Amino acid sequence: MSSGNYSFKELIREIPKAEIHLHLEGLISVDTIWNLVQENHLEFDGSDSKENLKKRFNVNSLDEFISLFLNVIQSSFRKEQDIVHLITDAQNYLVRNNIVYAEIFFAPSKFVQSGFSFPHMADILEAGSKKIFEESNITVKFLVDVSRTFGPENAEQNLDLVINNPRKSIIGIGLGGAESKGPAADYKAVFERAIKNNLKVVAHAGEDIGPESIWAALKDLNVDRIGHGISAIQDEELMTYLKDNQIPLEICPTSNLFTKKYVQKIEEHPIKEFYNRGLYVTLNSDDPTLFSSDLCEEYELLYENKIFTEDEIIDIMKKTVYAIYADEKVKKAIWKKAEKVIKKYR
Repeated sequence: MSSGNYSFKELIREIPKAEIHLHLEGLISVDTIWNLVQENHLEFDGSDSKENLKKRFNVNSLDEFISLFLNVIQSSFRKEQDIVHLITDAQNYLVRNNIVYAEIFFAPSKFVQSGFSFPHMADILEAGSKKIFEESNITVKFLVDVSRTFGPENAEQNLDLVINNPRKSIIGIGLGGAESKGPAADYKAVFERAIKNNLKVVAHAGEDIGPESIWAALKDLNVDRIGHGISAIQDEELMTYLKDNQIPLEICPTSNLFTKKYVQKIEEHPIKEFYNRGLYVTLNSDDPTLFSSDLCEEYELLYENKIFTEDEIIDIMKKTVYAIYADEKVKKAIWKKAEKVIKKYR
């Protein structure tokens, strides 16, 4: 129990929250994949039973995770309309965690290569965003992934698709995939063009490569935020730069524990050191289904292991709200509602 007659879990669940590092495909439930397997008559290792399918989700490295992402999850979709299932699972997740504003990555490359129509997919995302807002009063925006997995030429093609198919819910691009697949500099032209077209730009960096990857994302891509960024702890100059420029770090502790690249246990995670030094820390879940940890559980993990106090957790919640791609009026409105809940409990 926290101070007062309430539990920390109750407080965290009831506070309206934002999440800014979240993959749409990582929200899909095993039940949904199983339904798609049956509906689309799919055959792959693990497709013979729901139990074996669940076992496919037990991966032990970032490379295995990306393989699962591409070869099981995305491969289960055989037509554009299947993506509606992703919207449904996303809505359920957001409601369950009382997330009122979310910016979600969507990776279209494999779908487009399979013959899916990007305009049709964009329409589904737009309709899904509208549906979630109308039914649950939750704002959802999308960042289209230009993954290192598929290379710079594919990234250019994805950017063309975004520019040529504008939708209110699609607000920018994000560089994802394993950092080892290619340096940020390879995508400089893509990001320059995205910025010229008034798109928001973010990049995964410092997740499985050292601080040089973060520097490259900042200097070569001019990103607004850094996805993960945990290897910044190795570079004093970089930490000073991140602090001075208040560049939001989209930190996902359970995801980092899973990859085990830089963090073996939660006590080793640099998030507290970043916070203590004044870096801009936000908290996110990354891929809730795959890592079996939702946003509320991320906050609980940090609190229950005494990484942060309740006041510090609330401050990180506020920082996450103020890192969203929305005007100040929207941010203030969200946090005003949060403060009402906090006042009720405390």
